[in-house]
Amino acid sequence: MSDEIRIDDFLITKKQKEFEYDFFKKAEEYEKWEDVDFDGVFESERTFVVEEEDIKAYSEGILDDNPLFNDRKASEKGPYGVLTAHPLFLTAVGFWLTGDRGPGSWVRTPGAINPGQVIEFYEPIRLGDTIRATFRFHDKWIKRGKRYLTYLTEYINQEDKLVAKWWITLILPTSKGDESHRF
Repeated sequence: MSDEIRIDDFLITKKQKEFEYDFFKKAEEYEKWEDVDFDGVFESERTFVVEEEDIKAYSEGILDDNPLFNDRKASEKGPYGVLTAHPLFLTAVGFWLTGDRGPGSWVRTPGAINPGQVIEFYEPIRLGDTIRATFRFHDKWIKRGKRYLTYLTEYINQEDKLVAKWWITLILPTSKGDESHRF
């Protein structure tokens, strides 16, 4: 068993080590398709302070060696003058900001299927940024017996500038009765 590799062996950053990656642990507390609040706008309970280790670990994880995302000195000569995160770093930020209960928590639902996403970027995510999010219901529907849910999530930095809008859509397993977690 000493040769066994565990996910903990790959957790490098402080946030990675704090993040609960076992989405089954609190699955019963996640927002359900049937219970979505159509009217509310919800603020994330925590923020994401962008640190150098976060940007570099993400770039390493996706095998992107672009100096804007990996080399602090080179990025200072780039278009933003500072180390900048890869645009899809937003996914890591999004999971960090989404709580494990209440509005938006449905994105952690085990067995959910990703049919596609729409993201509009307005500002790059830079080293030192503090990102927060607002979540709101956008749409839900049933197609071919599958339950789709879309939230609009807006990401805002410490200067109150809109960083991105993300229409997050998942196909969720049913969550009540005999049909629980069946597709």
